Amino acid sequence: MNKIHKLIKVKTKAFLEFVDLTDQIEELIKLSKVNAGMVMVFSKHTTGAIRINEKEKGIVKDFTEFATKFLPADKYYHHNDLTERTENLVCDPNASDCLNGHSHLLHLMMGATSETIAIEDGKLMLGTWQKIFFIELDRARPREIIVKIIGE
Repeated sequence: MNKIHKLIKVKTKAFLEFVDLTDQIEELIKLSKVNAGMVMVFSKHTTGAIRINEKEKGIVKDFTEFATKFLPADKYYHHNDLTERTENLVCDPNASDCLNGHSHLLHLMMGATSETIAIEDGKLMLGTWQKIFFIELDRARPREIIVKIIGE
């Protein structure tokens, strides 16, 4: 059995940016020499998502409109109330980067920590227009994605 474990680092530029990881993952599959198996793509962040969808600017605009309408950043969130929230504070309580309740809720609604895709004949078994995206649900920052490939 062949296997490969890699870390992909990306630097996002904006809230709801879609970063296409497909080419990088296909290159890792070639390096792994896996002909039949699976690839798991996992976000190490609860304010970032891994999703499969079409690479098409209209869907990005539609998703941005949907997300900002239903989870606006300027709404009250208990997560952002630092008189109430005492857990997991790793930033300056006076800084706005802690105030991302909308980002965490969006992640929960998307069910989006990872995707697992079959590999057959050394290729991802994606649909014709499908791509693998890391979606930034918070603000521009460095991100890490784990890719695990296993198979024969």
